[in-house]
Order: sequence, then C-alpha cells, then structure tokens
Amino acid sequence: MDNKERLVMKSNRRIFPCALALACLLAGPAARLQAQESDAGSPPEGGLCQAGENVVFACSSGRKQIAVCATPGDDSSIGALSYRYGSNRNLEVNIPTEPVPPRAFASGNRVSDNAGGNLTYLRMNYGSTSYTVFSETTSPGGYERNGVLVENRGHTELHECDGQADAGGLSDQKLIGKAVPVDDRVPTGFATYQ
Repeated sequence: MDNKERLVMKSNRRIFPCALALACLLAGPAARLQAQESDAGSPPEGGLCQAGENVVFACSSGRKQIAVCATPGDDSSIGALSYRYGSNRNLEVNIPTEPVPPRAFASGNRVSDNAGGNLTYLRMNYGSTSYTVFSETTSPGGYERNGVLVENRGHTELHECDGQADAGGLSDQKLIGKAVPVDDRVPTGFATYQ
C-alpha cells in the first residue's frame, strides 16, 4: 500500500463517523415525526386513556395524572367522555361511572380576555362536585397554564399540570357546542375572562 492509499484510508476513517452522525441527525426528526403521526389520536403509553379512546386532555400533576378521554361515536362524533384522576395503579376518580351522553354531565367554552389571553375549559359535573379541565394561553409572552379545578360545595382545589399538557382535544370542533353545550360560567380564578 502506498502513501496515497494510506492517506485516503485515514481521511475516510475521519469522514465516515462524521457522515454517519450527520445522517442520524437528519433522519432523527423525520423518524420521530413519522412515529408521532402514526400515533396521532391514540393515548400515550402510561396515560390514563385506554386503547380505542382519544385524548382530549392529559397531563401530570405531582404524582397524579389528569385525563379526559373520548370514545368515538357512530357518526364520527364524540360518543362518550370520561374524566380520570390518579395513577394507573390507583384510579381515584373515574366519571361517569355509567355510560351517559357527554351533554348529560359536561359543558365547556372558549373565551378571550380581549388582551391576548385565551381560555378553553371543559366542566364535568358528578353529584355535588365539578371537575373543570382548562388550558389558558396568553400573548405576548406565550404563557401557558393547564390543569383541573375541583369544586365541591364552595371549596375549590387547583391541580396545575407539571410541564406541558396534551390539551389539543379541547379545541376539537366536535366537542364544545356539539358533543357538549356551551357553558358561560367561567371557572373560579379566571376573573379577567368575565
């Protein structure tokens, strides 16, 4: 092997790892995007929504999970809604306990404060308790806040999401005003949206 061949082999050894790393970087986002697209609408692994249900809202709050799950109806509408709170091992709240049409226990709305803030909420009533999941965004600044308000006989508890929530299902055109009636009672703690 002459010096020229050795030089080519040496430079190939340096180029190959760089080319491989570049190929992985370029393929990575596409592979992740393809995986996300194939899983769109399906429940995340380890979440409280089950196979055959779509995620309307989901997040973690401390060691607990919050979820609203939808079962598709016959005519591409929302057939059923469930609110769940707890963990996979210990589901503390799962309402309704019997299948009922969503409009029988739930309502929601999308409101603005006319200053760049938007609030979308879904209120589910069960006995004397209401569970209101919400997603609030503001601009400028891009502040986002998500969670659930639990109201029972004048007592209100707020469970905010840790980090990002999957709240895109709250904006589903089949939900507010179709599957559930519009609710003009803005949740406690959102006075600017009155």
